Amino acid sequence: MIRGFYAAASGLISQQTNLNTIANNVANISTTGFKPQQASFLSLLYANLNGGDGNTISSGHGVKVEKTGIDFTQGNLIKTDREMDMAILGDGFFAIENREDGTVTYTRDGTFQIGMEDDDPYLVNASGNYVLDRDGDRIELEDGFDPAEVGVFVFENKYGLLLVGGNQFAVTESSGEAEEMEEPNVKTGYLEGSRVQIAQEMVKMIEASKGFSFNSRIVQATDEMEKMTNQLR
Repeated sequence: MIRGFYAAASGLISQQTNLNTIANNVANISTTGFKPQQASFLSLLYANLNGGDGNTISSGHGVKVEKTGIDFTQGNLIKTDREMDMAILGDGFFAIENREDGTVTYTRDGTFQIGMEDDDPYLVNASGNYVLDRDGDRIELEDGFDPAEVGVFVFENKYGLLLVGGNQFAVTESSGEAEEMEEPNVKTGYLEGSRVQIAQEMVKMIEASKGFSFNSRIVQATDEMEKMTNQLR
């Protein structure tokens, strides 16, 4: 009884994480350069029980979210005709330096503009943080905007990057360090659209909701059986 209760509870927790992931994808359907996430699951330890007559029965202990993966498939290009808007075709990320703490993150969002610092113009993103060049330095715009100055970086394992919010990714041990891309394919006057496919997300949401509901009913049934057992003692 208790084993069934905890197995179903683990399913509830996992499906709630799945629903939260899907909801975040849907909320970012219009976010420039957004890459959707997808939860993957892992079965917990199985135990073999004696089923009689030499038969064994496998009994599981539930499920957990193994990881939340990211779909880096190319999004559609959106024409804006704004000189400083940039879209990467294929692999690559723009490097962004946080204005407050100096940390560097990476993004596919090429919504850039002019920002002032002590009367000096710099290339910044929509949040006012610095866009970096090929050498990892801030880009000054005293002589005008040159798209070729903007750095584009790649990683040995981009799937190892950590999503840190704000459509930004951070380097991890799994991703490896950022490396300058020698000949990036970048288009100006365009932005990369969100990769979220609303129809796919709706299907996944229905599946996750049914999974959550099913596990909820198991928890309820197990609880009622436990009460009946205690009454018979």
